[in-house]
This record gives sequence, structure tokens and C-alpha cells, in this order.
Amino acid sequence: MNLEYLEMFLTIARFGSINKAADALYLAQSTLTHRLKQLEKQAGASLFVRTASGVALTPEGRRFVPVATSVVEQMRSFRQEAGARRPLTISAGKAFASYELPRLIGSYRRQHPDFTCYVKSNLFEEAITALLTGTADLALLGSEVYHPQLQQIALTDDRIVLIVAPEHPWAEQFPGFDHWGLQEVIAFADASAPFRQRVDRFLAEQGLYSNVIMELDSFSAVKRMVMQNLGVAMLPERTVCEEVAAGTLIMHDIAGGVLTRPTLIAFAKHKEQDQTFRDFVEWVKQAY
Repeated sequence: MNLEYLEMFLTIARFGSINKAADALYLAQSTLTHRLKQLEKQAGASLFVRTASGVALTPEGRRFVPVATSVVEQMRSFRQEAGARRPLTISAGKAFASYELPRLIGSYRRQHPDFTCYVKSNLFEEAITALLTGTADLALLGSEVYHPQLQQIALTDDRIVLIVAPEHPWAEQFPGFDHWGLQEVIAFADASAPFRQRVDRFLAEQGLYSNVIMELDSFSAVKRMVMQNLGVAMLPERTVCEEVAAGTLIMHDIAGGVLTRPTLIAFAKHKEQDQTFRDFVEWVKQAY
């Protein structure tokens, strides 16, 4: 069974509430409910029953508690024993894994040949869950996180800039926000994504609404569409540096530097006691 699901089950049992467990695990209630259903399917039994104040364990759920506790405790013990030789586990969003992480890990490995790591690309909520359940040592995030068990370190902010094709009418200069509503926009992610919300909030402050014709889940896909002059886009400057240098994209800082994307290292607070972990984090802070 999935270890994260077992830890989720024990958290729900401890709080007696799916809502409180979801808050503690930094997950949406719908996500937690879906995962609980998956666990119950694997267990072949209903583990909770709804009550007026939340949820309560079923008889099968009460019998399942010592099973889940034993598995979780054994895995935690194993991790502690193997910690000295275990590779650093890093969770990162698609963009960071594509543009920044290869350079950082490659440079660190050249200076520390014995360094090993395991990298997984995750969505924001998945990364937070991985930190809280111990399946990731650190996460590189593009949005702030607020949780009592987690620590975060801010790296240098990344400007969010307008990009257009060289043949676009705005290539020479941005004509002003009065022209924004007439322009077709290629957006990164859907309206619920933290990066998209940051951009939409800035535009709303200017009294603007975007004519979005595409919503894509990859910065690379957005760039390719803009290169074909199919629309304009707002992207982090670090993700377009190579194309701008090559002349295949033109960028304009239409926000005057006030619209930025944060980059943060997030980790469980107890990880600060790990010297190998601290060395890597300190190096990333300097190299980024």
C-alpha cells in the first residue's frame, strides 16, 4: 500500500475530521477524500463513517490502525537507519526541473562527486505532501507555503515578462495596456495555478482581462506557440533567456519589475539537523 495513504489515514484518525486532516497535510479536501477512497478500495473495507462532528473509525478502521501504524513506524525506522547513505530526494515543478535544476545539480556534483540525489517532478500540492510525509527532503517551489512543520528559504525572485515573436507588431515596443484586450494571449496553466493567479492578479489591477486562446501546462509549449506568432504570453524571465539571446523571442518588462515569481526552497524543519542537507541548501542559495 502507498505509504503516503497510510500516513493520511492515521492523520484523519487522529483529528477525527477530513477537513482538519486536509489542513494539516496542506491538501484540498477533495484530494484527501479521493485518496481515502483509493485506500479503502485497496483495503477492501470502509475505514470511516461520517458523524455530526466529522468522521469516526469503523470497526474495520479500528483494526486497520495498528496495521498502518506498524508499517509507517517500520518505514520511518528504516529511513533513519539508511539516512546516511540515502540520496537527497528533491521535488520540483516542471519548469524548475527543466530550466534550473540540471545546472544546479550538475555544478554541485562536479564539486562533490559523491553527491547523489533522486529528483521527481511534482505539482505544488504533491510536493507539499511529499515534504510532510518524508518522501521528499526538499522542494523547489514557485509559490509561498505556510505550514507550521515546514521551513522555507526565498531565493532570488524571477521577473515575469511579456514575450512576443520577432515579427509581432509589439516586437519593437509594448504599445501600452490599452491594447491588451485586443491581443490573443497564450497562458501557462489554468486559472487555479499559483503562477497564473499571480499574472491574472497583476492584470486585474490594471483593469485588464486577457483574451486567452490557449492554456498550456508547459513553459516550453507556450514559448513554441509564441514563436509561431500565434499570440503573446507572460513567462518568467529565466525560462526565456536562451530564446531572447538567440533572437527567436522578444521580451518586454511591462510591469516595471514589480511582477515577479518567487522561488523557494521548502523543507521539514527537522531537516536542518542534517549536515549534508544544510550544505546542499546553502550551496543552492549561493549558486542560484
